[in-house]
Amino acid sequence: MSAAPPRILGLGGSLRPGSTSQLLLRRAVSLLEADGCRTSLLDLRELDLPFCNGDKQDPWPSRPDVKLLREEFRAADGVILAGPEYHGTIGGALKNALDLLDFEHVEGKVFGAICALGGRSNSNALNHLRLVVRWYRAWMVPEQVAVPQARSAMPGGEPADPELGARVDELARSVARAAALLRPRTDGPGAELPGPESTLNVSRTVKREH
Repeated sequence: MSAAPPRILGLGGSLRPGSTSQLLLRRAVSLLEADGCRTSLLDLRELDLPFCNGDKQDPWPSRPDVKLLREEFRAADGVILAGPEYHGTIGGALKNALDLLDFEHVEGKVFGAICALGGRSNSNALNHLRLVVRWYRAWMVPEQVAVPQARSAMPGGEPADPELGARVDELARSVARAAALLRPRTDGPGAELPGPESTLNVSRTVKREH
């Protein structure tokens, strides 16, 4: 009996309308859905999260989206993070969302990252995300995507450079493959990751409840 396909969460950390990183994240999640992965998507523009107060166990009963964020991370086998680089580091909204988590939500999971930059390409925010993921005792795949001159990179919602789309696809599939191999399993070794021919498509866009 083969294992269930991995569950991959996309976390969109940009608050900007028309965000390049959000568009690329949706591309990655859609690709994995088509490959047969179970997917979900959290968009920080749609969540009401407090500023982290340093208490990783605070249930924040007045902010139910904190519980939603933590439960989505706990349920995921792999996570794709996407967001901007601001002033040489991770955008504040994405970092704050990660700070609201604790080891129980993150440890042992596989991560990949996409970062949009307003100017020339660099890896500052991507490297800082690697530090955060390692601190949580989780895994980051070798692939990563930095998008220079991001506001002109996606005319009409599609990559102007086909290589950018290919790199996002490669990152997404790397996260899914590694998540399938590294997640705890009870069905024994040897289960295969579903490929593009799979007919199982389970996808959710998670939004806050009103």
